[in-house]
Amino acid sequence: MRASAAVLLAFVLVTAGCGHSNAAKQRTILIAVDAPFSRSPYIGNTVANGARLAADQLTARGITTGGATYRVRVLRLDNALSPSQAVANVRRALREHATAIVTDGTGVDATWRLADEEHVPICITYQGGAKLVNPETRPNVFRIAPTDHGLAFRLAEYMVPKGLKIALLTDDSDYGQAGRAALDDAFRTLPKAVAARITLPSSASDLAPQLLEARRSGATALLVWARAAVLAKTIVAARSAGWHVLVYTTPAGEDPFVRQQLADHPSWVDGLTFASGRMTAELGPAPWSAFEAAYEAAFGATDVGVKSHGRRVIAPPDYAMYSYDFVNLVAAAVEQAAGTDSKKVLAALNQVFIRGANGDERGFNERNHEGVVDDDVYFARFAEMVFQPVSDDPLSSTLPAIDQMR
Repeated sequence: MRASAAVLLAFVLVTAGCGHSNAAKQRTILIAVDAPFSRSPYIGNTVANGARLAADQLTARGITTGGATYRVRVLRLDNALSPSQAVANVRRALREHATAIVTDGTGVDATWRLADEEHVPICITYQGGAKLVNPETRPNVFRIAPTDHGLAFRLAEYMVPKGLKIALLTDDSDYGQAGRAALDDAFRTLPKAVAARITLPSSASDLAPQLLEARRSGATALLVWARAAVLAKTIVAARSAGWHVLVYTTPAGEDPFVRQQLADHPSWVDGLTFASGRMTAELGPAPWSAFEAAYEAAFGATDVGVKSHGRRVIAPPDYAMYSYDFVNLVAAAVEQAAGTDSKKVLAALNQVFIRGANGDERGFNERNHEGVVDDDVYFARFAEMVFQPVSDDPLSSTLPAIDQMR
């Protein structure tokens, strides 16, 4: 009996040990999304949903490497456009052993150091400021989004040949001031094209004084680099004064908030032209269409809150594809590193490549941490609350119009 009991005890211990070993092989790739969910919900939710879609697909497919199977989990952290809150969020992400951090760009000047101490990669998927990304001095910072440099130079290239006198309007946010630096660089050799340089106070309820200054400068076009709320107030100030000046802007132009604020005057949106990263690539629209369908199946279409020709308008998930692509790159890096060791994953991110949501190849190397090339910036113009690529730009004219009505 004693021998049988000993054998039984040994069997139980071995079985328990095997069970513990199996459990240890079920591991997690944690992606922390630090974004402005409360202050800029369109940006925050778009970034988070793109990451979540990739996470769910990867978990369903299964990631097995180094003898372990991984699931991918997304942690949403609201930075409320506050750098100090972004710091607190990154500290929490690191405490919870995040494999990587996705951000709109808020507070990166401070958060990158915290993450770098733990060799954790950060990817910016909205803001394009030139100083945010530098492979030599900030080796853990990556970006998949159009750069401010690319947007500014493409805007100058597009607008100046039209003979416009351009008022450069930038708000006082970090987004606007980074844009101001990019515009100053782009227009440095084109001083005759600039009628005025004006700062728009984000806290002002009425921008009539600034628009009057722009009008008196002789401007025939406004180039507005500002967050969506300030852009909307700029258009209201111009149109309510009877000034039908041409308005050009950045990707902020497609934020639903702009159209929501102008819903009572839909004609005021007509003609608004913005620069952004193209949704479809050389492979054609099929990859983008598949991504958009998967996104809408998971989260539903993003309702802009306005109608066009009696149908509701939806916002294409273009910026969601950037966070989606980065999470897939992180998964590829984990597979190459055979685990989630932060140093190995960070090193692998400089070596792996994937086919992105729109068919473009995405990846980085030791010298380049930018995932969107400047040549991929296109222009779109609004009419009847929806936008389509312009016909007077070589790249834009080759792109298909994306369905935005349901």
